[in-house]
Amino acid sequence: MNSSKTRRKVVVASAENGDSGDKLDQLLLSSSICNGEDLSPFICKTFASGKPETLLHHLRHFCRSKEAEIEEVCKVHYQDFIMAVEDLRSLLSGVESLKSSISNSNYQLQSVASPLLTSLDSFTEARNKCRNINLVIDSLRICVQLMELCSRANLIYRRITFTWH
Repeated sequence: MNSSKTRRKVVVASAENGDSGDKLDQLLLSSSICNGEDLSPFICKTFASGKPETLLHHLRHFCRSKEAEIEEVCKVHYQDFIMAVEDLRSLLSGVESLKSSISNSNYQLQSVASPLLTSLDSFTEARNKCRNINLVIDSLRICVQLMELCSRANLIYRRITFTWH
């Protein structure tokens, strides 16, 4: 027997015959089965006593009790599964509602933002034109200064050539 294995206690509800020896045998058999122990001593004892029907009765009783336990566990898991499915359905409904809300918000944002974007485009275009005009004005100032300089130089040149003639 493996020492790391934990032993299970099995409580048997009642024996049909009311015999305490039968009850003890049933309890020991159930405990051995639950703990994964060897059942050969029980089999040998029942055949030696000439009562294999008692062993079969105990084994059937044990099987019925385990089937009932399995059925109960399955019912609990099934109910948990149904609750999880219902939760998922309500979550899906919430997701659909959220998706619709986001879509509506997006539409409203686009309808409000569209005129603003148009205004921004107009502002950007006007600012670029203003910068270009300022560049032209600065260039014209330089040109005017250059023209004035050329005019003075021309005037000086005429005076010099006129005085030489």
